[in-house]
Amino acid sequence: MERAQFECIKTQVSVASAGQILELEDLIRRAIAQQSTEMALARRTRKTLHARCCAHCHGGNIVLHGKDRNGRQRFKCRGCRRTYNILTGTPMARARMPEKWAKYLDCMTRHRSVRRIVASGIGVHQVTAWRWRHRFLAAAANDNASLLSGVIEVGTTFFPRSFKGSRGWKQGRPPANRAARPRACGAARPALPHQHVPVLTALDNGGGVFEAILASLSGVEAALYGRIAAGSVVCSDGAAAIVKVADQANAESYTVFVPATTPQAGTMNAVSARAQKPGRLGLGRVNAHYHRLRHLINERCRGVATIYLGNYLGWHRAMIRCGFEGKSLLDRALA
Repeated sequence: MERAQFECIKTQVSVASAGQILELEDLIRRAIAQQSTEMALARRTRKTLHARCCAHCHGGNIVLHGKDRNGRQRFKCRGCRRTYNILTGTPMARARMPEKWAKYLDCMTRHRSVRRIVASGIGVHQVTAWRWRHRFLAAAANDNASLLSGVIEVGTTFFPRSFKGSRGWKQGRPPANRAARPRACGAARPALPHQHVPVLTALDNGGGVFEAILASLSGVEAALYGRIAAGSVVCSDGAAAIVKVADQANAESYTVFVPATTPQAGTMNAVSARAQKPGRLGLGRVNAHYHRLRHLINERCRGVATIYLGNYLGWHRAMIRCGFEGKSLLDRALA
């Protein structure tokens, strides 16, 4: 559209009726849905032009430097003498075929596997589809709640330490001091540091979620420090590190009884469940969170490599938010 035509439309909108403006609103909403990638790139261009901050040295002496082959604005820093475009410094730097990002993200919203995305006919190779997944998830991996308040449930779960996709054993450079496990075979014993990776999860009743991958259970205190607001109620299984962090944050610590897995304990648990009143403090939300997380990682993805576990945790946190859409991953990647 020519600039003169656009200015004419802007003039006509200012005198339009309320009904006409509503029709225009619906039309613009459909246009945004059809051009979600172009809109995200346009917002990124506007933000970069406004900031005028070098993506390499973070200097402020920036000038325009033409456009690249894709028509994106380029910039040059007079301080470090380096050039960059609007995608430099983002997870989507040097990514190609932006016209296919929207269809790819639509497949991710439907939780399709890499093979099914390729079979859908969007026109990307299997390796490209796999790399794009982790490009979009790299930004989501850092989306953690900075502070939790209210009623907070804290728990830990374990995932097998996996080197899925590694060719080290075939090349004589095993990534771990053990033999390669057969397909669909988990670790021999649970909760061992060299066989399992502990994942700490804390979530409050306001929807905030904080997750951290720990080297061992001794890192619980360091991971939770500064994440709990004063006056909160922290529900846990009574681990000493969690109780200590709650005390340091001037929060109340509530220990939830976790029965042992024995026939006698099962009978006692059945009796106590009938007497439990609605609204009673417990670990139901964090346990449900772990159930959905294991379904994503162990069933949908058939297990993931440990080096990419943080990306899938971020994907799960994004999916459980209200109104999740694939384009939100693009907006986060270009933020």
